[in-house]
Amino acid sequence: MKKIIFIIAALMLSAFAASAQDVLGKWKLETGTAIVQVYQSGENFNGKIVWLKNATEADGSPAVDKNNPDPAKQSRKLMGLNMLSGLKKTGDEYTGGKIYDPANGKTYYCSFKVEGNTLKVRGSLDKKGVLGRTMTWYRVK
Repeated sequence: MKKIIFIIAALMLSAFAASAQDVLGKWKLETGTAIVQVYQSGENFNGKIVWLKNATEADGSPAVDKNNPDPAKQSRKLMGLNMLSGLKKTGDEYTGGKIYDPANGKTYYCSFKVEGNTLKVRGSLDKKGVLGRTMTWYRVK
């Protein structure tokens, strides 16, 4: 009986420890146009573009952040660009961050939650997430 209780406790403890790690890794956007790698830096969770469906411009040069409202940033490469920043784990969610959308050059408040092999990413105009939309990203193995 003690052995069974020990095994159950160990499984519960490892599941709890793994929950923070569940978000780490590569996630494909629901549009299939990019893969973002979520990584941890201190207490923050961030994400950078590691794959693009259209990784080059028409002339064969690397795709750049041409929709950015800041002219100084319009020539930076999209590959490797940090598009998620400053998320912190709060319970079973990650909140308080920002998400940058290179398609329109805008930055939004962001939160997300891991649900199995999906990541529910919420981008919004307001910090509470009322004025926004939720996207589903899929884990890449």
